[in-house]
Amino acid sequence: MQGDEDGVKTPRKDLLTNRACGLISTAMSAQDETLSQRYVPLLCWLLTGFAVLFICLRIIGYGYLPGGDARRHAAKAFTDRPYSDIVVMRPFYKIDHSPGWEWFLRCAQRATGWDQDGVIAFGTASALAFVLCAPLPWLRRPEAWLAAFLTQLIAIPELMVRLTQARPFVLGIGVMMCLLLSWRKCETPVPARRLIFSFLAFAFMAWMHGVWYLWVLLPPAFMLAGRWRDGLWIGICWIAGSFAGALITGHPIDFLAQQVLQAMAIQKEHAPANLLVGELQPSAGELTSLTVLAVIYLWCRVRRINFEPLARQPVFWMAFIGWALGLFADRFWADWGLPAAVVWMAVSYDELFAQLWPKNAPGRLLACGCIVLPLFLTSTSDQNQRYTHSLRDTFLDASQPDLKGWMPDSGGIFYSAQMSFFYNTFFKNPRGDWRYMVGFEPALLPEDDLKTLRGIQASNFAPQAYQPWVAKMLPADRLEIDSASPPDIPALEWKHATNYIWIGRLPRR
Repeated sequence: MQGDEDGVKTPRKDLLTNRACGLISTAMSAQDETLSQRYVPLLCWLLTGFAVLFICLRIIGYGYLPGGDARRHAAKAFTDRPYSDIVVMRPFYKIDHSPGWEWFLRCAQRATGWDQDGVIAFGTASALAFVLCAPLPWLRRPEAWLAAFLTQLIAIPELMVRLTQARPFVLGIGVMMCLLLSWRKCETPVPARRLIFSFLAFAFMAWMHGVWYLWVLLPPAFMLAGRWRDGLWIGICWIAGSFAGALITGHPIDFLAQQVLQAMAIQKEHAPANLLVGELQPSAGELTSLTVLAVIYLWCRVRRINFEPLARQPVFWMAFIGWALGLFADRFWADWGLPAAVVWMAVSYDELFAQLWPKNAPGRLLACGCIVLPLFLTSTSDQNQRYTHSLRDTFLDASQPDLKGWMPDSGGIFYSAQMSFFYNTFFKNPRGDWRYMVGFEPALLPEDDLKTLRGIQASNFAPQAYQPWVAKMLPADRLEIDSASPPDIPALEWKHATNYIWIGRLPRR
């Protein structure tokens, strides 16, 4: 048909126009789908990366200063003296416990010129970022890992305090999760890249953190799951990797033996649980975490996720071993059982999320945002002043004029029954040329000094219990006591240093 004189379109022209519009619409829909497939997964990864970055920045932005061993690690970046020249200890302690971590902090300090606060902030952020990112390469969806971490963080809010300690055990948590994920599938023969990765991981951790012997817990988890060959290979990688890591110290046999002797010294004392450091005290059973895991397991069963039976999963046995041994010492649950449980949750979420939405669905991006936001808020909130309580800590600074003559003289000993005093004073005075009587582990003290320390603690820090130390003091030595008034030890003269800290010395003629 032809058009009329007024230019009205004929049916043929309408047909051609409709076809052209349809083709354009189809092309645009295909283009939109391509853009969605390309950018939704990328945006999920970007959200995950930004979440980790801003969590770390927000926490150190409080001025957070982790207590305990984190402070001595940071102070060690400013001195090359071994701990045997810093703390009075038994003769077998000759090699520093965590040489790799302290070398890492020392390199960062010398490259940047940071002070103690800068070094400890860097250690906090880098260790936390490592443990938050380590499992991601083994998961299809990064939001699954964030969801698992958020779930556990809601169940145990104290988890963030543990992961922000700026200590090398945090790296060990990340490495252990990587090993569990890399060995998740049973393959015959075992891929060479998996063996190489495991060897390097064990070597790295032996150098970073001296408790190489605790990795013996990993092979049995695979053997209990029926994967004997994998358990054997992991055991071989553990032994070879630990020795390789110890080689970096230059004294591999002494380094490996020293760590075992240290553990034996702690167990040999049989001290009451309330006198042990927190991580060596028994766990209460973690009923909240077990309940959360049970709910997720039932959810997986309802969704018919095709998992192997729990008894065939090494990650389940690792979580069980950590939980059971945690009833003896909480560090087994906190550093071994709990991370394994989070790995199991992450794998479960990875499967569940794949059922709920395709990888390129816009709903996936929305879900990722709904996970990232509460994770950021709950992990960075200063509940119970967990990130700001340290701002009230007081330190002795040898450079202060009013403390002149009241800090130990060169070669002297600073006696104190408080481990926190060592951490704080060494942190503030890393180049002080004296030694501390009580350092980072009381069980490392010589026998008679350990007996004196336990007597002081048993007497609730009564001044009379300090007499064995007072009798040993030389003019270069000092004694620190926490007290609201001058301690009742007339053999010494006293100086009120700050707050409740009193420093005593032998009278000067």
